[in-house]
Amino acid sequence: MRFLSAVILTLICSVFAAPALASGGQTNIGFLSLTTSGEYAVPVAVWYPTAEPQVEWQAGPYTIHATRGAAIAAGPHPLIILSHGSGGSEFGHSDLAEALAGHGYIVAAPRHLGDSYDQPEGRFSDVQIIGRPWQAAATLDAVLADQRIGAAIDARRIGMAGFSAGAYTTMVMAGAKPDPALYSAYCAAHADDHEVCPDGDHAKLRITRPGWSVPTDKRVRAAVAMAPFSVMFDAKSVSDVTIPLRIYKASDDQVLRNQWNTDHLLSLLPASVEHGELAGGHYVFIAPCSAVMKARTPYLCVDAPGVDRVAEHAQLNAEIVDFFNRKLPKPD
Repeated sequence: MRFLSAVILTLICSVFAAPALASGGQTNIGFLSLTTSGEYAVPVAVWYPTAEPQVEWQAGPYTIHATRGAAIAAGPHPLIILSHGSGGSEFGHSDLAEALAGHGYIVAAPRHLGDSYDQPEGRFSDVQIIGRPWQAAATLDAVLADQRIGAAIDARRIGMAGFSAGAYTTMVMAGAKPDPALYSAYCAAHADDHEVCPDGDHAKLRITRPGWSVPTDKRVRAAVAMAPFSVMFDAKSVSDVTIPLRIYKASDDQVLRNQWNTDHLLSLLPASVEHGELAGGHYVFIAPCSAVMKARTPYLCVDAPGVDRVAEHAQLNAEIVDFFNRKLPKPD
């Protein structure tokens, strides 16, 4: 499943997001790090609005437009959990995090251990399929309990967004129940899909904890899924998903075939579910890369002729901000 291995390189994509300024309805951005408690000590990057001057800095290859340790602006603020793709990191979608934080949101992005760039050993197993949602729930717990920002969060206005395996995670947090048997059935019928089925028609998920199930967490009130991994969902799987959704696909997705993933998921959901499309391949949802990274990892960073990832992300981020503004409105 190359989408489960290739996105490991997202760590080395530099972000070109413009800093949010205290004008035009935007605010400066602060940043802090925390870790979850429990079985996994998951690192979490948190962006949030602040009144303090904005100072950019480097997180490895990423340029972060947010002041570390700045005081959070007076709340309450809505909260968004942001879930990266398989093999990625908490900084993989910094441009979206900054767009949301610049418009008053707190954004918490966990590094999904077992399916991250530094700990990928859980791929193709329940550590990935079930562990990811548990880590998202633990992230919610940790942010809400954090003494620096927890009191500034409006717990009635919690959303989630994710890409690829992160979009799958988002759907689970929205109420979907994956069926691992559907993965085996998909691979039996589509053995040529080497991105998803590395073992061909014999592919199946490794079960390390018999009886382990996904969490039932009702705190997420609206969600955005970008290029979602969806072969483990059927009509029964999504029957409990009732929150507002916005689903995106890439027009030429060669990693997660649209027919069996994004389009398949949309066919299971009500026609009223919002949806959008970006021109380009699967990785067009990853933040724009630097020239150096384009040279090093062109399949992640270089788009087809005519695809302007910078412009597409400007539109994408604006649409996602608008979606959450509409679906997580301030109470009267």
